[in-house]
Amino acid sequence: MGSIAERFETIAWHDSKLVGVSVFKFEGEDRVKLALKLLGRDGSLTPAELIFKDCAYCQTDFYLKAKSMCADDISNAKCYQFSDWKSAVSEPSPADPIQGGRGFEHHLHFRVGMCPPGGTINVLAKDFSLESSK
Repeated sequence: MGSIAERFETIAWHDSKLVGVSVFKFEGEDRVKLALKLLGRDGSLTPAELIFKDCAYCQTDFYLKAKSMCADDISNAKCYQFSDWKSAVSEPSPADPIQGGRGFEHHLHFRVGMCPPGGTINVLAKDFSLESSK
């Protein structure tokens, strides 16, 4: 877990931009993709794709007008092995067709926060990859 969290948290998140979110399957695996413009040390923005692999859960909460007003800027991002959100989504509701253990123990909670009040992205995934689109 440590190296995955460290890789995620070394990305230059602050003032980078979120330009798209998509959910797709790759070889039977659920994935979430973030289209980004990452802020470089020289102030330039580089197109990139961050792909969360082997996803179990994704929850987004966007106030789209505020996100746009804040130039789609990302405020922060963090990776957690344990979190209140992960605990909450790990517990099935009484009406959930999947009862019992959900098997999220090996998933990490990745959280990306937009500049307030733009919203957040929460993903449970086992890993991620980052590819520059230069």
